[in-house]
Amino acid sequence: MKKLPIISLLLVLIFTAGCGSDQLCSTGPAVLTFELIDKDSRENLFENGTFDPKKEVTIIDLNQNKTIQSDFVDSLNRLSLSFGWESSSLKYAINIEGKNVCEIYVVTQKRKSECTSIVIKSVEVKNAILEQDNTTGISKILLDTKN
Repeated sequence: MKKLPIISLLLVLIFTAGCGSDQLCSTGPAVLTFELIDKDSRENLFENGTFDPKKEVTIIDLNQNKTIQSDFVDSLNRLSLSFGWESSSLKYAINIEGKNVCEIYVVTQKRKSECTSIVIKSVEVKNAILEQDNTTGISKILLDTKN
């Protein structure tokens, strides 16, 4: 019974020691997850066979002229791009099977409060239409597949 107050005091010290206002924390990089959709039929272009999910999907950083890593979620036929840890203006080309299908322009901004976070300030898509779903966080890039 005498150990209970000591254990309680230790727990209080452990839980309050890490909660100071000078604590470093970060929410991680901003991420854009999207589907490539046929503008007319509204079908996912990987699911309807227009694009083969087994073929190469490359994302080119147009500012640095180099390929960047992206994540293709096979089960959902979606792409995810991560935009780093700093405020920046980014230009990417999405190439599927060696063909440029669209370009994405993204502006990110670092916000500081109790924790530092990177947020997407704006997104524009060239040669396509962007629809953002604020409920799911999944965007749709509508492509004209007839041209």
